[in-house]
Amino acid sequence: MELRQIEYFCAVVETGSFTRAAERCLVSQSAISQQVKALEGEFGFKLLNRHGRSFDVTPAGELFARKAGTLLSQLEDARYEAEGLANGWATTLAVGYLNRYEGWEVQAAVTAFASRHPHIPVHATAGSHDTLYQLIQRHDVDVLFSDRRRALSDSFVNMHLFDGWQYVEVSEASGVAWAEQLTVAELGNLPCILIAAEDQEEIEREYYRDVLGFRSDFLFARSREEGRMMVAGNRGFMPVETRTQEGRTGAAIRRVPLVGQQGQLKSEYYCYWPKDRTNKLIEEFADILSGMFEG
Repeated sequence: MELRQIEYFCAVVETGSFTRAAERCLVSQSAISQQVKALEGEFGFKLLNRHGRSFDVTPAGELFARKAGTLLSQLEDARYEAEGLANGWATTLAVGYLNRYEGWEVQAAVTAFASRHPHIPVHATAGSHDTLYQLIQRHDVDVLFSDRRRALSDSFVNMHLFDGWQYVEVSEASGVAWAEQLTVAELGNLPCILIAAEDQEEIEREYYRDVLGFRSDFLFARSREEGRMMVAGNRGFMPVETRTQEGRTGAAIRRVPLVGQQGQLKSEYYCYWPKDRTNKLIEEFADILSGMFEG
């Protein structure tokens, strides 16, 4: 039994086609067919029931494909880790993500990556924009998912993911809860609730005050959940971004579009990592994450 025979058979089962398996493995269809038959001959039982140009997988074939697929994944991880050790590559992945983003995509990308590479540890750290920037500068994380606040650097790979529509979340008890839209000026008398660690409070305050133009007093929460509880208690409003222009209205909290002279405001979201620290793990994770935002 040869490794390529196992790879070819698993490709046939995964793609459901000898033709597509041949394309994936970069060999001829006849080579795929011959190697699968040779594998069956060595085993002494059928892995596939052939019906002319179609086939179905036998129960024994399904069992072998499932366990052999796991083995192939482990072998690939072992090869990559050994190659990485020999070449000084990373054998873990550290992801930094924006603590106020509420979407499912980052978690889904981490799950998909971990499923492909079950023996490669993935560490995920949440933080504010500047906390994440400090972490990647110190090499404490490998790749970031965050909003854009600076000019894009040529020393980084800057993969644009989406533009998020800006809203403010307010309590239904607030006097602005039923507004169709709000401007920064109209929010000036209400406290602005921001999510930040204690050592990042002043940085977040300066950004929202000096760059975005908020003239509110600022309150701080340590997590999105804590911020929402403060909103529910009518202590102020909390800026948020979403991928779509479909504002959410809940039983306690309303989401109102934040607008400027050109219409509803937007924020750019990127996947970032330093060019000089690029490796296969980072590139694969970034491709997975980018795929989560398609469509």
